[in-house]
Amino acid sequence: MLIVGQIRHRLELTAETDESEGDNPEEEKMSDQGEMSTQPTEEMHTPPESLGEATPTQPQGGRRTQLKILREGVESLSRDVGHLKKNSEANAKKMEAHLKSLRKDLEAHAHSRELSKHLMSHKADTARLEQQMASLRKELASLRSQMAKEAAKSRKQQEAAFAKFAAKARAAKPKRLKIKLPKKKR
Repeated sequence: MLIVGQIRHRLELTAETDESEGDNPEEEKMSDQGEMSTQPTEEMHTPPESLGEATPTQPQGGRRTQLKILREGVESLSRDVGHLKKNSEANAKKMEAHLKSLRKDLEAHAHSRELSKHLMSHKADTARLEQQMASLRKELASLRSQMAKEAAKSRKQQEAAFAKFAAKARAAKPKRLKIKLPKKKR
């Protein structure tokens, strides 16, 4: 916007100078037509002080000189626009490369988040399995102690049964039978 305002200001200066000189009526007609098409609106018009330019203190030359200055300004502006376009294209390429690297970083971060979720899930599963193992060990220990108690109880019952049987066997003394064995021939 600033550059367009500068061009319009220069055109206004050229048009004002043309009106004051009035050398050639044909050039005046052309300047009137050009002035109508390039008249700035009040919104677009910026005074030269705001553009950072000093108002010219020396009197400007004729129309040709002003047109030459204007052409040089337009050429300068077109070069600046070309440089700006080239720079913006280079910046766009840099931004694309940066965006691509950011996407890769985001994918890596998402992948690491998935891995961390998987790791947390694995840790939770491991903790759950360890709790199950601990409870199974407790049950196994209780079963072993119960089996040991049952084995001790059954031994006591067996010993008691053997003791009863031995007591009955001792209490009843059987008669001894004498059996003669045949002699062996030698």
